[in-house]
Amino acid sequence: MWGEKMETIIQEEKYNPFLRRKELKILAKHENEPTPSKEMIKNFLKEKFGVDDSQIEIDFILSRVGLPESFIKAKIYDEKREVKKVEAQSTQTGEGAKQ
Repeated sequence: MWGEKMETIIQEEKYNPFLRRKELKILAKHENEPTPSKEMIKNFLKEKFGVDDSQIEIDFILSRVGLPESFIKAKIYDEKREVKKVEAQSTQTGEGAKQ
């Protein structure tokens, strides 16, 4: 899971009542360790918030060049089915949709 030297700081946690999800901004400090994978982050969030894998969506992991830290943006949905429903809506009406 997290390495011994990996520190995680939740910088922002907002609840979006319209999409029924938590929106998180996380800073992971990983001295002498590689950038955390999406799977590592999902496991961390699953333990911390007591949710199922299918409720978690990792938007991105952005590592800073030369610094042992990564910025992570993630979402935790209230229910398992919300991930698929919201993603389906954004695919139909989002950017790149043919008109």
